[in-house]
Order: sequence, then structure tokens, then C-alpha cells
Amino acid sequence: MATPFSVDNTSFFYPSVSSSIILSEIVQLPDVISFAKLRASWAQVGNDTNPYQTTGAFVAQTPVNGQPTFSNQNTIANPYLQRERTSSFEVGADIRLFGDQLSLDVSYYNALTKDQILSLPIGISSGYTQQVVNSGSVRSKGLEIITGISPILSENFKWNSTLNFSTNRAIVEDLPQEDGRLTLAYSRIYDSQNQTVFLQVEKGGRVGDLYGTGYLKNENGDFILTNEGRYIPDNDLKKLGNYNPDFMLGFNNQFQYKNWNAGFLLDWRQGGIIVSRTRALGNVGGQLAETAYRPEEGIVPKGVVNTGTDENPAYTPNTVAVSAESYYRQFYDRNHEENNTYDASFLKLRQFTLGYTFKELSIFNQNASLNLSLIGRNLFAITENPHFDPEQLALQGQGFISGVEDMSYATTRSIGLKAGFNF
Repeated sequence: MATPFSVDNTSFFYPSVSSSIILSEIVQLPDVISFAKLRASWAQVGNDTNPYQTTGAFVAQTPVNGQPTFSNQNTIANPYLQRERTSSFEVGADIRLFGDQLSLDVSYYNALTKDQILSLPIGISSGYTQQVVNSGSVRSKGLEIITGISPILSENFKWNSTLNFSTNRAIVEDLPQEDGRLTLAYSRIYDSQNQTVFLQVEKGGRVGDLYGTGYLKNENGDFILTNEGRYIPDNDLKKLGNYNPDFMLGFNNQFQYKNWNAGFLLDWRQGGIIVSRTRALGNVGGQLAETAYRPEEGIVPKGVVNTGTDENPAYTPNTVAVSAESYYRQFYDRNHEENNTYDASFLKLRQFTLGYTFKELSIFNQNASLNLSLIGRNLFAITENPHFDPEQLALQGQGFISGVEDMSYATTRSIGLKAGFNF
């Protein structure tokens, strides 16, 4: 936060306080409760910014005649920039039952981030593209639950399970402008405004909202078609959805039978969307299975036709067929992202292990053990889209954009062998 002329904003003070009480040691609880603790905390933390945000700098350009050239950066620096501040409180409980065979850890948090450091777009006629300001506030609320259970604990067989649940909502409470939406980032191909997914926020909205274009619909959500059975572009930005999940759930299991051990980890993400350019380009080109249906009589697009007037519309179901190629090319047109989204929910087998331990070995005259394990990661996934990993990101400039997939490579599935010695 320092500038060439001042270090006034470089001293940060971030207080915190926390407290806990072990109920099981001060109150007589039922015998099934072996441990119970309540906790609460409040803290304030801050966030610095990237270099060259408080003062301008010259950026190296393409040399001319072997001589170095420089130009001013495209962002207006802010010498009065303040640090971001996040104030949060958390309450929780840790409860264990039946001699710690069953445990429950619950946490609720509420955090408010103020004076966010934002790079706002400005008119290029100024000679710049962005300016750095302090503005906006976002409140994040969330719940985390961790449950551990040991259903079987015998001499020869042990089974331990852990269930991890989390959910979070980040709501925008304030923006630099009085109304409208603020663009935080975008994913664009071929530098085309029509092929752009915008990450925008508005007061009262969620962080992670995605905006794009689609086709014209009536108040009932039906596509409005022309008399020739063609879709009508609607170039007004509309909310496509949010890329953040409603909740995430992890389920980890570990088994041990004599010298054998096994385990698996399931990862469930529910909710959110992802805009897929694989779906758009592949279906327009007729390369994906969704376009295999190509009847000779053509396809009748689902939608309605306005047989009335613009002032007094009267909608009737469309009965006009178009060729299969024409239908797929228009329906999945990448200029309109609404039809090229998938539900980002998935269930993944993150990891599976199977091993055997050789005990009571003698190595260098010392007792030792050897564990050999077969380990597999990202073995399979259950999700709506059949073409790519729903956790893919898009690359825009030097940053990654969540909620968008750009003709991504397949995610790696790995299988390996692990050997571990214990002396």
C-alpha cells in the first residue's frame, strides 16, 4: 500500500478475540455424551493489493530498431488506496458421543468485507481501461458440519467414516454506483462482444452470477419463433445462473482388516451452472451425440409463434419444421450462451486405495514394516454433461474464470503404486 512518497497506509491493526467452554467438565451430561464444547470468536483481517496499484509504472513494449520502448500502464493508480477489511464472527460446537465413536463439529460464520479493492472499467477515450478504487461490501454466510463415526472397532476389523458438509452464500450489500450491475470479469472468445460471458454483481445479488444472451421468450418462458420456425435473438443480457454450488459434501471411508487396508473418498457438489463452449461448437458442427437425431422431414423447434400484434400478442404452438442442420446450428449458436449451459452438479470418486502391510520384517537388523498400496484418483464422475470435467475453468488473459469451459482438455485419471517403509 506504500507509494513513492508515503508509507502512511502500510501499518495494519487486525484484532481478534475467541473463547470456548467445555460443557462436559462443568455440567453433568448424559452418559452417552463423552465430550461437549462450545466456542465463539470474532476477528478482523485485511487484504493488501498487487504492485503498481498505488502509483503508475511504465510497461515494456516491443523494441523498435533494437531500442527498448515503454508505455504507461492501462490502469489509473490510486495513491489513496486503503486496505480491504473483513470482520467476521463464528460460533460452533464440538460434541462426541459413545466414547468418541461418534463426533459432530458444527460451525456457523458471518463475514463482512468492506472497502474492496476493485478495478472498474472506464472509457478508453481517457487513455486507460480501468481505475483502482476502494468500494463495495460483500457479506458471506456459511455453515460447516463435520461428522465422524466409527461403526466397527474390533480387534481384526476397523471402519472409520467422515462426512464433511459445507454451504456458503456471498451477497453483495453495496456497490460503487447507485444502481445497475458491476462487471468483475468476463470470458470472451475471438474478442467478440456477442461471445462473452460476464461475471456481474448487483446490490442484493450473489457473487458468482453469470450473464449472457439467449433467444426471445414470452412471459411463460416459451421460445418465440418466427413464422419460418426460427429463433429470434435477444441481445439483452440475462442472468444465466450462478457458478457456486448450493452445497458440497465429502464422504471419506477407511477400512482395515488384519493386514489389509482400503479406503475411498466421494465428493458431491450440488448446484451451480457452467457455460460450455464445447457444447456450443461441438453441436453446431454436428460432432456431439446430441445432434445425432436428423430426420429427413426436419425438426419442429419447440416454441410459440405470435399470431397477434406486438401490443396484443397471441401465441400458438409452432408447427413449422426446419432442417436438422439449421436447427442445431441456431439452437446451439455460441453467440447465445443460454442454451449452452450445464448443471455443474457432480458426484466424483476422488480417491480409492487398497493396500497390504507386511509386518515384522527384518531390515538392517531392525524391525520394520512395508506397506504396498494401489491408489487411484479421479476414477469416475456422475454429472449431467458427458463431455468434460465440470470443474474446468476458462482462461482469460492471465486469469482464470469460474463457471465457463472453453474446449477444455480431459482431466487426468491417475492410478499408481505406493510403497512405504516404517522402521
